[in-house]
Amino acid sequence: MTTTTTQPSIPRPIYNPLQQAIQKAIIRDDRIIAARCGWGSGKTSALVFALLLVSRLRRGTSSLLITDTNPRYQSVLMPEMQKWLGPLNWTYNHTLRKWTDPDTGSEVWCRSYYRPGTRDATHNPLEGLNITSGVCLVDECQTLTAEVAQKALGRLRSGPSPIMILVGLPVSGAWWCQLAETAGCLPLLYTSYVNEANLSEAWFEATKLLPKAEREAMVMNKPRPPSGLVYSEFNEDEHVLDNWKYRPEMSGRIAIDWGFRKPSVLIIVHDPDLGADVIAAEMNPAEVTVEELARLILCVAWPRSLKSRAPSSRIWLDYGVADKAGRARNDQTGRSAFRAMRAEPPKGLGMPLRSNTDPIRTDILNGVQRLKRAFARGQYRITREVWTAGERATGNSIRKALMTYGWDNKELPKKDGREDPLDALRYDCITWNWNQNIVDRRQYSAPAPTSRRVRIGSKRKVEF
Repeated sequence: MTTTTTQPSIPRPIYNPLQQAIQKAIIRDDRIIAARCGWGSGKTSALVFALLLVSRLRRGTSSLLITDTNPRYQSVLMPEMQKWLGPLNWTYNHTLRKWTDPDTGSEVWCRSYYRPGTRDATHNPLEGLNITSGVCLVDECQTLTAEVAQKALGRLRSGPSPIMILVGLPVSGAWWCQLAETAGCLPLLYTSYVNEANLSEAWFEATKLLPKAEREAMVMNKPRPPSGLVYSEFNEDEHVLDNWKYRPEMSGRIAIDWGFRKPSVLIIVHDPDLGADVIAAEMNPAEVTVEELARLILCVAWPRSLKSRAPSSRIWLDYGVADKAGRARNDQTGRSAFRAMRAEPPKGLGMPLRSNTDPIRTDILNGVQRLKRAFARGQYRITREVWTAGERATGNSIRKALMTYGWDNKELPKKDGREDPLDALRYDCITWNWNQNIVDRRQYSAPAPTSRRVRIGSKRKVEF
């Protein structure tokens, strides 16, 4: 007579879209996998599932799992690892804080990254670890700084191609998402609804009792920018347009901030029904010549005067403005960017661009003040398509610029390279929207109005 024993059932996860996306990125060998997700999205489980995948793809190696504090590890990560690793016979060494898979020989070192401010950065919890898989996973990134990624990277030097998986809750200017963008990897952005199958409808209903800003951030993954931003008058609820439609009879214009390394271009349309100027498209390419930039623009917008030569429907451009720095002649070509852009398509736009040289208008603080007023009165709006694409862009975008452009400690806007789209918008504002009401922007030629200059601080003068 033979007897059979019933083996304990092994849970088989059904991955949600976030968890699937992380696993696909691991298989692609993405260098930085960054996820910013709402409450209950399954990001902690996603890390455990990622560890299981790594243990099989890179058998017999050790990986590193980091969270912010030991209590968080014990109360959040540890139960999740016991749930999924325990039934697979993984063992845990409490002294070493290390999980081991007896099947593949893979290991996972678990560490909390807490370094007192009185200790030098060389004294951190990761020193001495040798991570042979080349994979590091960091949870709760919103409570940590980029230092943890920098120090963890040093532990991955002995493994194969390094992979860092960084997840956190929605905060504005998430450093881990910016790190991914710098590496050329798109961050993964998900609301709490990505895990709707595992969350009750009653829970989602309960979140509607939260303050609107908190629910928008932590459930819908739409964090508000922090206070102290230059353009604090901008508000997504008021300035981003849903279901906006372009009509060919609307006047269109272009605004350009030059630069070979990272120029910025805004396509702006005046909507007479709204009485506002709508940013209908943007381009923020990297390392392009003026001729290459023109080709990119012509894929979206085309001069109305040459409409008959356009290959298909476009946003029709009537006029435009660009940074006056483009007036300087190029050392190699002997031509200015303005002159190069006047060439007929496809080498140029086939239309003249304006620039502003009035010292009052081109003063940065004066221009910023005018643009702040324009936002306050709803003069500039942004389409939902541009706003959404800007969050996922690997380079600059008007969205990222608005949510990060802050003041330095000298009462001046802080220059960090992300403000280029706002510089282009400022050129547009000081040219076409300097005064609140301009009857016909295409006929703009009036001299700068008499200004009143007042002191701010001890030296700086601006016009209000």
